[in-house]
Amino acid sequence: MGAHPMALASVLAVVSAFRGLFKWHDTPNSVPAWWNIDAHPIYFVPKWFGFTLLPVLIVLIPLFVHIRAYHSNLERVRYPVSWDATLSDEEKQVIAHFVSLPALFLFVLHNFILLDAFVSQSGDISPRFLVVNVALWFLIWVGYNFRHVPWCSPILLLTPGNTGSVSNVYIYDVVHKRYVWILEITGLVLLICAFFVPTGVPLLVVTLVLWLGSYLYLVVYSWLHLQFDLLSWNNN
Repeated sequence: MGAHPMALASVLAVVSAFRGLFKWHDTPNSVPAWWNIDAHPIYFVPKWFGFTLLPVLIVLIPLFVHIRAYHSNLERVRYPVSWDATLSDEEKQVIAHFVSLPALFLFVLHNFILLDAFVSQSGDISPRFLVVNVALWFLIWVGYNFRHVPWCSPILLLTPGNTGSVSNVYIYDVVHKRYVWILEITGLVLLICAFFVPTGVPLLVVTLVLWLGSYLYLVVYSWLHLQFDLLSWNNN
């Protein structure tokens, strides 16, 4: 893959900054930064802070993920692997997708949710659109791209449960398949719920249960299989 993994994040940050400039004069001196359960603003910050925070994070967070994926300490895993030298084009593309994940989420959040709240008279946000954003990127997008993550890939050190520590390829395949279908199915269910579950407490509870619950389940599931893998390793 010719493009640098940080290229998309950089472009999204620049676009977000320019869109903010066009909205600057239509915005009051203070903009909402936190909302209550009913999506009404309860905390405000200076507008320069509100307009610059997410464009900066769109670059910084993917940069951290990129450094973590490509420059992790190889001695922390039990098997030898030459990371960047042995990565296929498909695997590099998958890593680039994981690197761009927070940038895509923050880009949509900034440009299609927060900026509208900044210029609106009420300052309210759309909770349904926010939940859709979570379902698309943190569940469906991750699950889809996880289909193409091979064993011993550096991106595994970033996944819930750290499946990169699994030395048995069969155990990895079992955990890998569970990751894919749990995340994709949970994402689709949350996507549907975003349009039909009443906003407020019901939508918040459903979002937390499906989103964070799925990740917690995968952490526990991976940990149990890792213990089995360690036991097999010690017996051999």
